[in-house]
Amino acid sequence: MEEKIIKRKLGIIPKIFIVITLIIISLFLWMHFIEPKLIVVKDYAITNNKLPKSFDGFTVVLFSDIHFGRTTNEVEVTNLVNKINECKADIVLFAGDLFDPYINLSDNNIEFLKTTLSKINANLKKYAILGDNDYLDENNFQAIMKEANFHILDGKNEAIYYKGNTPIYISGISSITKNQPDYTLAFKKDVETLQLFLAHEPQVILDVENNSDIVFTGHTLGGLVRIPFYGGLRKTNNSLSYEKGKYLINNTTMFVTNGIGTEDISLRFLNIPSFYCLRFFAPQK
Repeated sequence: MEEKIIKRKLGIIPKIFIVITLIIISLFLWMHFIEPKLIVVKDYAITNNKLPKSFDGFTVVLFSDIHFGRTTNEVEVTNLVNKINECKADIVLFAGDLFDPYINLSDNNIEFLKTTLSKINANLKKYAILGDNDYLDENNFQAIMKEANFHILDGKNEAIYYKGNTPIYISGISSITKNQPDYTLAFKKDVETLQLFLAHEPQVILDVENNSDIVFTGHTLGGLVRIPFYGGLRKTNNSLSYEKGKYLINNTTMFVTNGIGTEDISLRFLNIPSFYCLRFFAPQK
C-alpha cells in the first residue's frame, strides 16, 4: 500500500514539472511577442491656475521611446500614429529615443519613419527632443524629424497661442545623459505664465521644478518588467525613483511615460506600451 502511494506521488512530479515549464514558456511568449505589441492611451484632465481661459480644452499628446526595430516595427508605429490622431491633439510632444543602440536601420526604415511620423496630426505644432540613443545617429534623427514636421525644442522657449491673445510657453532640453544642459534660454521669466517643459530623463526635475509648471519626460520604459509591490526590474540612469505615471514635486507636475518600445531586454510585463493624451481645462473662478 505504501509502495503504491510513493509511486503515485513520484508520478505527480513530472506532471508538476511539465505544468511549471508550460507556464514559464507561456509567460515568456506573452512578455516578448504579445505585451510589447499592445498599446494603450492614458487620458488625464489637467487644471492649473495659470492656464488662460482661452486654453480650455487644449490637448497635448506625449509619447516616447520607440526604439524602432527591436519590438516596435512598422505595424506598431502605424498603429501608434493612428491612435495618436484619434486624440485630435493641439500639440504633440516626442520625448526622445526614436532609435535603439543595437539596431542598425536601413534606408527603407528611415524612409518609413519619415513618411509615417509625418502623418501625426497636430492642430498647432509638433515638438521633439533627442533621447540618449538618438545621438548615435543624430543626422538621421534630425532628417526624420524635419521631414515629419517636428520642431526640435532643444534649449528654446516658444509661445503657444490658443483661441486668444494670452500665451503659455513651452521649452525643452535634449538628453542630459549625453549633454551638459544649458537652461539659459529655456524658461520664460514671467512666473505668472504657465510654463511647459519637455525632456528625456526624469532627473531634470531637480533643475527645472522652480521654473516649470508641467514637465514631460520618458526614458524609463516603466522598468520594462514590473513586479507587484516592487516596481520595474530595469533601472535607468538619470531617472531617480520616477518610473512611470504622474508625480507632484512641490508645485510642479511631472508626467513620465513608459514609452512604446523595449531596450536591452525585449520584454514587457505588467507594463503595456502607452502614451498620454492630456486635456487641459481652465479653472473655474
